[in-house]
Amino acid sequence: MIKTLALVAALGLASAAAHAQTAPTAQPPLNNLTGNRTPEQQAQAQAGRLAKELNLSPEQQTQLQQLLTTQRQEMQAAIQQSGGNRRAMGQAMRAGRDKFDGQLKTVLTPDQYTKYQQLMAQRREMMRERRQGTAASDLD
Repeated sequence: MIKTLALVAALGLASAAAHAQTAPTAQPPLNNLTGNRTPEQQAQAQAGRLAKELNLSPEQQTQLQQLLTTQRQEMQAAIQQSGGNRRAMGQAMRAGRDKFDGQLKTVLTPDQYTKYQQLMAQRREMMRERRQGTAASDLD
C-alpha cells in the first residue's frame, strides 16, 4: 500500500514537473477593436466597405484608403501617447475625426458625403444600443 502511494506521488510530481517545463505557446497580442490587423489592413477593409456603400470611383477609393491609413496611424499614435489618460485620448480622437471629416469632404461628392454621414450615424446608434444592451444584461 505504501509502495503504491509512493509510486502515485512520484508519478504526480514527475507529471507536474514535465508540464511546468513545456514552453507556453506564443499568442500575438490582441487589440480589443481590431484583432491583429495593422492600420493599413484596417483602412483597406473600411475603404472597401465604403466604396461599395458610397459607389466610389477607383480614384476616390485610392484617396479614401490613403486618408483612412493616415487616420488609423494617427489614432494609434494618440492612444499610445495618452498613457492611459482617457480624457486625452478622447480629445485626440475627436480632433482626428474632425481632421478626417474635413479631408473626406474633398474626396467625396456632396451626395456621397451626406450618405457617409448617414451611415456613420447609423453605426453610432448601433454601438449605443449594444452598449446599453450590455449594460442592461450586466444588471440582471
